[in-house]
Formats: sequence, C-alpha cells, structure tokens
Amino acid sequence: MTYQGFFVTGTDTNVGKTVITAGLLGALRRRNIDIIAIKPLQSGGILDAAFYCAVTPLPYRPEELTHICLDLAVAPALAAKEEGVEIDMAKVMAHFHSLANKHRMVLVEGAGGMVVPLAGTQYTVADMAREIGLPLLIVARPTLGTINHTCLTVAYARAMGISVAGVIISDYPHENPGLAERTNPQYIEEMAQVPVFGLVPHVKDLISEGAVQLVPGELVSLVEKHVDLDKLLAAADLPRIKKVSND
Repeated sequence: MTYQGFFVTGTDTNVGKTVITAGLLGALRRRNIDIIAIKPLQSGGILDAAFYCAVTPLPYRPEELTHICLDLAVAPALAAKEEGVEIDMAKVMAHFHSLANKHRMVLVEGAGGMVVPLAGTQYTVADMAREIGLPLLIVARPTLGTINHTCLTVAYARAMGISVAGVIISDYPHENPGLAERTNPQYIEEMAQVPVFGLVPHVKDLISEGAVQLVPGELVSLVEKHVDLDKLLAAADLPRIKKVSND
C-alpha cells in the first residue's frame, strides 16, 4: 500500500511536532486537500490528536486518531510495560491503514525522536516510519545544537532506508534571532542535504494551564505564512531509498 503525505518526527521530544502537524493539517485542508493526521501511539496521557480536531473539522474524535494512549510521560515501550499494556504493532498498523485508506493524504506523527522504543527495545519510531513508507518530515529546534541533532536524525533515517523530505524549524525567533538561529537553517540544508521548508514562530497562548487549548486560526495562519507549502507538497511522494550498507 502506498500513501501520499509525511511521517512527522522530531530531533527530540517537545520540539513542536504536534503543533507543526496540526498547523500543516489545517493549512492543507484550507487548500481543500483531503488530508488526515494520525498519531498511532501516544504516551503522556493527553491526546495530541485533540490538537488536530481543534484546528479543523474532522470526521473523527481525537481518540479515533490514536490507537493506544498511555498515561506515563515516558517512551511508549516503557509506559506500556509499567502500565501492563501490550503494544501489538500489527494492530497499530491495521488501525493506521484503516484511516489512511480513506483519505488522499496523511500526516503520521511519531513519538519523540527516531530511536524512541515503541514495542520493547527492538521496534522503534524509525521502524514504524519505515514500515509506513512515507517520506520523513523532521521538526527541529532553532537554537544552538540543532545542527548536530538534525544531521544525526537525517543520517539515521537514511541508514534505515527512509527518504527524508526536509525540515521545519519550530519556535523560531523571527523578531530577535541570534547568530546561531540566523545561520542554523543554511547549515542544516548544506550539511544534511535537505530543504528547510519553513521557520515557524512561537504561537502565543497555544496551551492554557491545566488544559489543552489551541488557537487554531493563528496557528494555521502562521504555518501558511512561514512554510513553503507548495515546495512541501512537491516532496510528498518522494521514493524510499535503500538502506546504507556497512559491508
């Protein structure tokens, strides 16, 4: 089965994957594209899929967009072990296919970064991304250290045989960027040989204390303004690459 869209990962946890995924979902649906966002596995108790439904009307409830939601804010494999939950990846993938097959495009949000364990220590986010087969969209920080984290993420993905579409930098300080923030996007493009599709600024009042509260209009408008959506869409059907051999 071949899909059009992206697998959204991060260079780390809490880099803005959910915000970017939700913003892209809203922006592309404004273009009348039949696109859905799915988060197959969730840990931390709060359904990130609630962000998707807050941004744009969807024919699903948040819990329908996530197959397993675990309470502990740790890697899904550890959360499942501590909570006595079995993660059956065959069922997770069946849930993904059942939703993705109904839509023209799909965004799949991973959990944390590429090497986060999902089922034991032998099945990671990278394994799920490779199995799904969508090109990778990496969400990165703008600050010092992001060149290293982003280039390592790109290299690891390619070694796993996953095509990398490009990068979106989240929480970018447009009004007062430092030297690192001003130059990091260019260094990432040159060193990792991937495009940076956009520099999305911080979204104020996105989450209220004690609850999930989105400001959908502002988020979607900022993504439309700061992400090259035409360039992004052109990269949505990149072919997968062969795993790099160490022989």
